[in-house]
Amino acid sequence: MLMTREKLLLVRLTDDEKARLAKFAKSKQVSMSEVIQDYCKQLPEVEEK
Repeated sequence: MLMTREKLLLVRLTDDEKARLAKFAKSKQVSMSEVIQDYCKQLPEVEEK
C-alpha cells in the first residue's frame, strides 16, 4: 500500500548535526529526509498505558 506523506516536521539542528546528516545521506545516495524516514521506520512500537 502506497502512503503519501502529508505531514511536515521542522527540526532544529546545529551546523555540525546538519553536516553529519548531509554527509551520511550523500554517502547512501539518498536525501536527508529519506535518512530520517528510514530511521523512523526502525523505531520500536510503544504500548500506550
